[in-house]
Amino acid sequence: MADIEVYELHDSGEYSKIEDASLDNIESLLKDDDVLLILCPDVRRLYIFQGAEAPVNKKFISSRVAGQIQRERVKNAGMQHKIVAVAQNDEPDEFIESLGLKNVKTETQRLEEKQRQAEEETQKFEELMQQPDYVPEQKAPSENDTVKASSNLARFMEKAGAAMASFGPVTNIGVGVPAASMSDKEKQEILDAVLKEKLPEDANAEREHLILNESLYVNVKKAAKIFDEDVEVESWDEFNAPLKDGFMFIDNRKIRLLIKDKKIKAVEILKPFESGKKDMPFASDTDNSEEYNADDSSGNTPESED
Repeated sequence: MADIEVYELHDSGEYSKIEDASLDNIESLLKDDDVLLILCPDVRRLYIFQGAEAPVNKKFISSRVAGQIQRERVKNAGMQHKIVAVAQNDEPDEFIESLGLKNVKTETQRLEEKQRQAEEETQKFEELMQQPDYVPEQKAPSENDTVKASSNLARFMEKAGAAMASFGPVTNIGVGVPAASMSDKEKQEILDAVLKEKLPEDANAEREHLILNESLYVNVKKAAKIFDEDVEVESWDEFNAPLKDGFMFIDNRKIRLLIKDKKIKAVEILKPFESGKKDMPFASDTDNSEEYNADDSSGNTPESED
């Protein structure tokens, strides 16, 4: 195997050849804070080795310098090499084999080590979550101890999340899982189930709003013309305008819940009938009954409110 040529990159952007560099001592030249350009004639490669702690400016200009060395090589020896950037601690197997490195971990070894660390962190996290919630009364911890404990728990949570990403969900770790958002089909099914259920007569109220999957639904009436006849179409649509943040009091309203599988699926907000409107059809009726009119068919007008 032909020997290699190694060039050291300086902060100024210039480079110089390391005269005594060879395959025998190349591993000792791969330093954390350095950037080297390694020419390997046998495999036609020009490697840019970037140390993990090397200055950013060196890494930035290394590709330009590698291109310059490439052009000189073609001009002087008529030989072109493929330029390959190599980050320390993420070396490809080709780089390790080409230079005969003995103490650099291969891609498989790094993957196995990462999986092993994730499993260990997951086990530690599970053990932490299995500890009893009740702690006998004792001397209050110092502020430093409290900060340290919070930091440790935060790290456990972060690493457990990484483990879940690598190996799938971690089961039985004692933490709640947020409920998945409803699909449009599920929303419509629940909405239909609520609207087809008439309100009891003794409720003396009409359906004003619905709350479904954290969204507010309002009753929308739209005018339409069918065969030259004006009709009114009623529907329940999601309220898309932004709601004001903060607390909201609901005065003189009734609440009805739809519970299914031991979970609250929908909340109905019912508005009591105003005086003189007890005979008004329920808002949930979907048949062809006429809408309430202040002037009924008998010509009698309900008493006006004071």
